Amino acid sequence: MTLAALVVVVLAVTAALVYNRVAWRPRQVSGRASHDGVPIAGIIGPLGTLSVLLLVFVLVQTYASWSAAGEAETAEATATLLLFREADLVKDARTRNRLRAAVVCYATSVIRQEWPAMQNKRVSNVPTYWGARIREDGVRLTRTTAEKNAGENLVARDGERASARQERLGEARPTVLGALFVLMVLAVAVTLGIVGVATEPSVGRGVHAVIVVATGVVLAATLTLVRDLDQPYAGALQRSPSQTEFIRAQIAPEVRGPLPCDDGGMPSRAPDFRASTSALR
Repeated sequence: MTLAALVVVVLAVTAALVYNRVAWRPRQVSGRASHDGVPIAGIIGPLGTLSVLLLVFVLVQTYASWSAAGEAETAEATATLLLFREADLVKDARTRNRLRAAVVCYATSVIRQEWPAMQNKRVSNVPTYWGARIREDGVRLTRTTAEKNAGENLVARDGERASARQERLGEARPTVLGALFVLMVLAVAVTLGIVGVATEPSVGRGVHAVIVVATGVVLAATLTLVRDLDQPYAGALQRSPSQTEFIRAQIAPEVRGPLPCDDGGMPSRAPDFRASTSALR
């Protein structure tokens, strides 16, 4: 849709300039059109103001969403680290190491599985698998006498992790409706069309062309920026899982023995598990 918007802007600028040169200016010279042209202050002013306000409003909204995506990833990475540290309270060494390994595999699956899926507005079931394993161990510990407190703390930390993950996934959903983006493109195209066509005789052709093209470039760049910011995990301005990678690099060396997952976060001891993605709703 971004490419289509750029095409519309280019066509609007080109058509307006061509019509201005071929029809508008010759009619002004011959006296068949008003030398003042279309009332600039009465038409271009309000329309241009509406277009700019609409673009600025949506730009601020999408930037807020893009920033929130980074905050959500940081919150999730922090919750993952705290969950890993909470496992230190588990007395049984085997259970403690299993929990730690599951947390590392969870972080790996977020990086390798879910991040690429979010670029296509989808969610992976691999982090869900590891989250379920962590919660199961935590719940199991709450039912014991010796490990009850540790289990309750693990379940609470896992809840924070799950909540932060939902916030991250929520930011992968577009905030700009398709109809709103189409309206912005139409507003920009009409504004450029009027600016490109309606000129006063005193405005030189070269100056007019520079103004119209420059305006088109700025508005097209704004449309592109809005589209990129509205997709925080894809595009030129995409967010990377830098905080999760940083946390994983810290905690992975502390796990004893091989991890129960491969380098992509896929479970290596669950032959019946099948990785899949589903659309974010």
